[in-house]
Amino acid sequence: MERYGLKFWFEHGGICIWAANDKAKAEYGYAINSNSLPNSNELVSLLNSLEDEYYTYLDWEYPPNPSPWSEDHKKDFIDRATVAYNNLCKELGEIYIIENDVASCVL
Repeated sequence: MERYGLKFWFEHGGICIWAANDKAKAEYGYAINSNSLPNSNELVSLLNSLEDEYYTYLDWEYPPNPSPWSEDHKKDFIDRATVAYNNLCKELGEIYIIENDVASCVL
């Protein structure tokens, strides 16, 4: 059975779950709202919180500037996002294959 392919990474302005294969795109679209997946309310809340926080990664007054986040903030965010990723994998189960690409978002 073909599994749903997802990618976990953050985009400025919102979403952190993306379709990574045709099956996932057909079911959920490309940018996937965590509410549309069979996730617990607790995990959806955590993902929404991380998405809101990631919005502050960019200097919105002049986006080419370096991020206002410190190296410690970046590391802490990656650590918390990794916990969320692990919970996402556990809750969605084996029918989903999820690539974690969070580290590339904050380097």
